[in-house]
Amino acid sequence: MKMQCKSCGTELPKKAKVCPKCGELVGKQKSDNLKVIAVAGLVIALIGGLLPFVQNTDVELISDAYSFMNIDVPAMWYLYMLAIVVSLVLLAVKKDMFSIIPTAISGIIFIVSFVGMNFRGYESRKLYNLHSLTDLLSNGYEGSSYSVGCGVYVVIIGLILGIAGCFIDIMKYFKKDINVDSKYMTNSINRKVWSKIYYHRWFYVMFLPVLIMILLFNYWPMLGCRYAFTKYIIRSPYYVGLLHFNTMFTNDVFFWDAFRNTLLLSIVKLILNTGAAVIISLLLNEITNLAFKKTVQTIVYLPHFMSWVVVASIFRLILSVNSSGMINQMLMGMGVIDNPIFFLGDVRYWRGTFFFINVWKDTGWGTILFLATLSGISPDLYEAAQIDGANRWNRLIYITLPALANTIITVFILNLAKVMNLFESVFVTMNDAVVNVSNVLQTYVYRKTFGSGNSDYGYTTAVGLFKSFVGMILVLGCNYASKKVRGRGIV
Repeated sequence: MKMQCKSCGTELPKKAKVCPKCGELVGKQKSDNLKVIAVAGLVIALIGGLLPFVQNTDVELISDAYSFMNIDVPAMWYLYMLAIVVSLVLLAVKKDMFSIIPTAISGIIFIVSFVGMNFRGYESRKLYNLHSLTDLLSNGYEGSSYSVGCGVYVVIIGLILGIAGCFIDIMKYFKKDINVDSKYMTNSINRKVWSKIYYHRWFYVMFLPVLIMILLFNYWPMLGCRYAFTKYIIRSPYYVGLLHFNTMFTNDVFFWDAFRNTLLLSIVKLILNTGAAVIISLLLNEITNLAFKKTVQTIVYLPHFMSWVVVASIFRLILSVNSSGMINQMLMGMGVIDNPIFFLGDVRYWRGTFFFINVWKDTGWGTILFLATLSGISPDLYEAAQIDGANRWNRLIYITLPALANTIITVFILNLAKVMNLFESVFVTMNDAVVNVSNVLQTYVYRKTFGSGNSDYGYTTAVGLFKSFVGMILVLGCNYASKKVRGRGIV
């Protein structure tokens, strides 16, 4: 019996240890690739470059801190970050042999900056002195005492993991050859990266404008995360260390209210939308009249294509407490209520109204995936079950729902990764009367940045950075869950 590759099904030559088509390892051999360790270490080192290198030991003076952004030559911080990014890119393009070079360079830049350069001191955005590391740690400044900050330890741990991961990873190039005749290896395996790029050069030329736009509008703004560690003043932000995060986690009750509201509104909305989409899909699947079925599908889909501004305006009109409010007039006419209810202005009703509006707008779009899955179920299964005496309810429980379960879990996992991105639907339906139950992280950042005369861009950047970190954890968790459920990740 001839062997076949488990990944692509290609017939394998005798005693082959890799697939000649896709390069997949044959059998139960394990790759000694430690790229994950290297990437994790580099990311840790990247974060460490933002944290304090020297910190005032007085808790009340937590803003008195010094880091890469305080050294006399700020360009060293950019070089350090650039070296780590280059190393990550080299790992991504599988140039592990060269990734250790920029990693080592970033370590050298860190040592030179930390030991050999002075730190700038600021007082209300004005440079007032230059401090050497020895002076700060031994003598302090104006009676203050300093210690080595957490950033130093984070950078050291990250660089050790990065260099060790890169070094151990490239050792595989010096191990015994895989003993597969080169005639069985395809050009895609033997050919060098640059030769591949040249061969497909016109595709890269077509992609170049998109790449430039992504770099300018997606990656370049990411450098702004450094302002989360500064007191932001136009043209001259100065470093305050972990002050914003300390304030956010210990003294800002509005932040925690917004965080709880974000999780509550997003998760409940996700459950309701998914459940409603499944129920409507099952009902539509039972309709035998094709014309009526398409008409209902179209009506259910249409709200998804409406702007949230339009949707909010429609429901404000329908739910109005004035005579134009159809719902209140109907309820009072039926004798259910005596006085009109301000659905979008009362903390008791706002969340329920918000969930209803979201279900009305987004459920139709979610039914597309479920209807596609239902249409793929073999009719033979239903016929066999009907012959065996199964009624419609039994066919739903034992055939339809098990076939739909994998899609439901997949859709739920994919949408769970986006729970922190709640903004537009809340922003257009909230008001000051219901801010306690409607304020989410994104609206909190918006209101704190643009809704007051004393905006603190550094603080709101810190809140946004924390939101992004939580979102990253959710995405990685959902990616892991997706691999377990459907065999492949979402990223």
